[in-house]
Amino acid sequence: MDMLKALVPVEMTLASNIALRYLCRKADQLGIAIQPIHVEEPDHKPHSSETGWIRRSWESGLRQAGLEEVRRILKSERLDCFVLPNPLVRVGAREDELLDELRIGGHDLFVEGEVANFNTGEFRKRLKSKLYRQMPCPALVVRNMIQSDRAALVLDEKTDVELLVNRFRRFFRDPAKADFDLCAYAMDDLQRATHPDELLAEGRRLLKGAGYAPARSFSLLGSPETAAKALHDYGMIVVHLDRKSNRKTPLTEVLGLASSPLLLCW
Repeated sequence: MDMLKALVPVEMTLASNIALRYLCRKADQLGIAIQPIHVEEPDHKPHSSETGWIRRSWESGLRQAGLEEVRRILKSERLDCFVLPNPLVRVGAREDELLDELRIGGHDLFVEGEVANFNTGEFRKRLKSKLYRQMPCPALVVRNMIQSDRAALVLDEKTDVELLVNRFRRFFRDPAKADFDLCAYAMDDLQRATHPDELLAEGRRLLKGAGYAPARSFSLLGSPETAAKALHDYGMIVVHLDRKSNRKTPLTEVLGLASSPLLLCW
């Protein structure tokens, strides 16, 4: 079974620390190798407006300094998982450099940390960013080091269930080891285009056809605050989001309030 590759920004921040430690703990389960990347942003730094050999020499120095910082961070973390030996270091705007690497590098997953602040507006801002709207692979946003290995596969009326199941199978490749629940979320079950029970039935059918079985299936009705609290013990929440829509939805509000790591599929 081929190893998947996750692109992970490495920075001297708590968020980066959380993401690295969480992914390393999950690496064997998901069959993932970590590709570290560090972006040095040149704005407002001396020589950032120079051209020619001065600029090239300055950028080379930035890359070398960035590489040394990444190596120090990785050494201090003492990660017990497979980290690719050559960290990537880029100079430029963070979003643009990460997006370029995701497009050309053949990565299966983008992983970054986020200090949990339960600000749904900030979460929607992240989803609307150029990076998240254009990245070619799923994203894992890590907020906490939750110890549980059980995932929650969460559906709502806008979920492309078949796409989500296919993405789930890509990361949880051994049905015998996939520990997860199937959940259909709605604020209520009245006047829904697709009733939560129908979503669960479709999800179970597609999963069963691929050899997967959730530990339990359930409808989750209520406010985003109630739903986020009900999901707070899961080690990962897996969802599908429609990036063509900018509208706030009950599910995106739940995700903004959730404390668990979020696997965002599109």
